[in-house]
Amino acid sequence: MTTPHLPEAFRLMQYIGDAIGTIRNPQELFRTVTDKMRLIFPFDSAAIITIDRERREASVFFEMLRFELPEHLRIQQRPLAGTWIEEHLDDRAVTVAAIARDIPSFGEEDAPLLWTLHELGMKQIVLSPLRSGGRVIGFLSFVSREEEVWSEADRSLLSGVSASIAIAVSNALAYDELRQREAETAMQLAINNALFTTKDRSQMLLTVCEQISRLVPCSFLGIRVVGSDGRFRIYDNFMRGSGSSFAPFSPLEHLEMLPDDPVARESIEVISRPGIYSGERFDELCREFRILELVRDRFGISSIIVASLWDAPGSRAGLIISGVGVALGDAEASTVGLIVPQLALALQNYLAFEEIDRLRRKLEGERTYLVEEIRAAHNFEEIVGQSAPLAEVLRRVSQVAPTDATVLIEGETGTGKELVARAIHNLSPRKERVLVKVNCAALPASLIESELFGHEKGSFTGATERRIGKFELADGGTIFLDEIGELPLELQSKLLRVLQEKELERIGGRSVIPVDVRVIAATNRDLEKEVAAGRFRQDLYFRLNAFPLSVPPLRERRDDIPVLAMHFARKFAREFGKLERAIRECDMRELVSRAWRGNIRELSHTIEQAVIVSEGDALDLTSALPPRSEPGALPEPGEFMTMREFEAETRNMERKLILDALDRAGGKVSGQGGAAELLKLNAKTLYSRIDKLGIRKQYGAG
Repeated sequence: MTTPHLPEAFRLMQYIGDAIGTIRNPQELFRTVTDKMRLIFPFDSAAIITIDRERREASVFFEMLRFELPEHLRIQQRPLAGTWIEEHLDDRAVTVAAIARDIPSFGEEDAPLLWTLHELGMKQIVLSPLRSGGRVIGFLSFVSREEEVWSEADRSLLSGVSASIAIAVSNALAYDELRQREAETAMQLAINNALFTTKDRSQMLLTVCEQISRLVPCSFLGIRVVGSDGRFRIYDNFMRGSGSSFAPFSPLEHLEMLPDDPVARESIEVISRPGIYSGERFDELCREFRILELVRDRFGISSIIVASLWDAPGSRAGLIISGVGVALGDAEASTVGLIVPQLALALQNYLAFEEIDRLRRKLEGERTYLVEEIRAAHNFEEIVGQSAPLAEVLRRVSQVAPTDATVLIEGETGTGKELVARAIHNLSPRKERVLVKVNCAALPASLIESELFGHEKGSFTGATERRIGKFELADGGTIFLDEIGELPLELQSKLLRVLQEKELERIGGRSVIPVDVRVIAATNRDLEKEVAAGRFRQDLYFRLNAFPLSVPPLRERRDDIPVLAMHFARKFAREFGKLERAIRECDMRELVSRAWRGNIRELSHTIEQAVIVSEGDALDLTSALPPRSEPGALPEPGEFMTMREFEAETRNMERKLILDALDRAGGKVSGQGGAAELLKLNAKTLYSRIDKLGIRKQYGAG
């Protein structure tokens, strides 16, 4: 090449100096300078390459090319180790190299750019070091189709030009670094604000995605939190949509699998390997983990950054960020690392609050349930009796109570199956935890699933908030499934799964919830016949019937009737504020001789009615006992009304007595001459009975 005259060289140096002082946009500056240098130095294409402080990577800062590079060489950052340019990191002078001569010393894998330039017909490459602060910060590079001869004067002039360019590059890098730090600080502040002010986790993480994407060219963000049991506590994913904004996204739905799928669970292993994966390293990871291979092929993901949020004995969490068509590197990983401590703390707080809220809801549920239990009118408060059949039941209760075995209590209506269930619970190691009762016959089929297993907010019309089911409520304790034979067939399979797997899913929920519950079931049906008729699942019956316990009807334990009758007489006398009255021997014989189709419950109602109406020294059972066709004879099955008819008759009789007393008292309830005085009842008790029976009338206070 021909060495330029000194005036031309001086004018070039002066022009570059003026441009550096006046042109603020780096790309515009170097384009202008490159155009001017083309007048002095012969080259076809030019580039400015910068080197990071650790001398690990080279980045393309500016390029003006007259040829098209292959896609795989358009990456803006390249590792320096083993490359041709690594040999020149300590150069002070300009290097002029013949590409064809230097290529043989490098393999195609080590110097892919040199080989590509050779294939494109380029013959010469010139490297002029850009030095600042005593170190090489980059290179000014020329590529030519012809080999030119560079004299010492030519090299000296290019060195002088490069010194000025180095100042501009250093300033631009410093400005970019400052701008990057400001952007990172702004990102941290915005994320910090979102993490600690946004209660909704999805919205919080959407903000994190949007802020990270301002600095990192990512298209996907995933959060994985795994509990000590190996189950996902958080499996959140967000993908950039066509409108350039992020939205919640479920890759597993697109891949038609659930978090418990063995392939999906590979995510647990992936988050335990923090690092940067791109190029061949990412392909190796995909070969090892099928889930990544599927995601790569389905969504075009080409690189990922895996950051560990925490790794503790009780839990492990990780952040996965990926890009489509971009190679994420150290700079992006460093930016992601800035928000890891904040994100980890926010998620730990979220999980802690979620656990606190779960426990609060559970405690509230237990409190509500216990209040309802206290308010409920139990037929009796303790097991009463000394007969041989009852003693056998209690013996079996004492055998099974200390275990966790599932118990199936069979017996007629009113025999005290719930009381036996309570005895099993109270004698078990679970006695300090709650005993939850569910009457399967009292709930409509449309509600019983929600009652048992709970539901998520919005899972169906009317689900305005999350509801904890009875199984979750009973976690650590016992659940009593009364009238199990009434459970709809479609729910029996779900109950069987809970019994077998000890886990459940709320309606509308996607996560599996482990439960530790002892199950006691009760029925007045013959479940073997129900199984034969196809109304009850055989596998569920076998599961429930692990320890069968049969409660005898009252007619088979007649020795207990006198004790029970006196027990109820004392109980209702205290409850109604009445005198305790004896039961005449003839009346007791009558009680013992009855069939008691309603069992203990029917006996209880009979004594309750007698306590209300009796006025003499002994209980008056005349009106309380329904008539018999043959006095003194044991009734045949079907002789008396059903239990429901008996209870209705009892209420009607009580209502009639109260209305009659109110009529005689002129509508006055309390005070002298009031209905309470006529019935020999406490006024508060009478008011309670009036409300219970739905008697609507205005009464004076006396």
